[in-house]
Amino acid sequence: MKRIAIISIVLMFITLVGCNDNSLLPLPTNKSSSSFSGKVILQNQTEHSNALVYVDSLNRGVSSDSSGNYTFQFTKQDPAYSGEFKVRYFLNDYDMDSAKIMLVKGKVKLDTLDVDSEGKIKTKEMKQIVLIEGWTDKKEYKIGEKITFTARFTNVTNRMVRIFIQAQSQLGFVGLYNDKYPSFILSPCDPYPAGGDIILQPNSFYEGSVVYTIPDRYKCINYGPLPIDEYIVSASFFIEGRTINHLESKFYKYIVEEWYKIHRGDSPKLDWFPNKYNFPHIKIIE
Repeated sequence: MKRIAIISIVLMFITLVGCNDNSLLPLPTNKSSSSFSGKVILQNQTEHSNALVYVDSLNRGVSSDSSGNYTFQFTKQDPAYSGEFKVRYFLNDYDMDSAKIMLVKGKVKLDTLDVDSEGKIKTKEMKQIVLIEGWTDKKEYKIGEKITFTARFTNVTNRMVRIFIQAQSQLGFVGLYNDKYPSFILSPCDPYPAGGDIILQPNSFYEGSVVYTIPDRYKCINYGPLPIDEYIVSASFFIEGRTINHLESKFYKYIVEEWYKIHRGDSPKLDWFPNKYNFPHIKIIE
């Protein structure tokens, strides 16, 4: 009887020790990676390229591809960076999103914050703010012909959206854009235009239309004749919350000065901001 009592006490002791032994608990990971990856899904799109994925403080970004996939690679210059960092997801016509990563000497710590054990961030589903589209009266033009351009801005959210359009026309500065050349402005070259706000209630839209003659030379700068090529016809506007007065200055400067350098397909591209605008492509022909 005494022997049974002793065995019971020993077993109870072993059980208590085992329950409080931290060595039996899963250990936090110490693994890191020189890159992280993820995916962006854009509302109302079948093709998901052009989303900017930007890491604060490093002041670098990458673009999503047509499937929405992206990979951010750290470099030999990054070991100075350690701590928690924000990853921003940005398109001018979409709500912004973010994630958090932990860096240790320039490498991302796995299974920490928003990065899983494989170095991936959960898919971001970005919500569209404004559907921006346009069309022209035809697809090919010769110098001296008139072009009719119409653009529509549709609020696809359940909240009010404010857009600012400069007052050269119903659509602000209107021009032909190809990233291989300077912008070819069709509207008057007023350097200090007035403008006005357009208030878009939920599910409402604003539509404007202009007619211009395609000139043989650039109006606003001293540049040679308009090259025979393909162009995007675009309006100019600002969406509230997307200007230098709203975005962090370093982030805004990166968008303005560095974004267009990221290769994202063939010309022509409209590279002012990351966007999913559906503006028309035309050809200038002989």
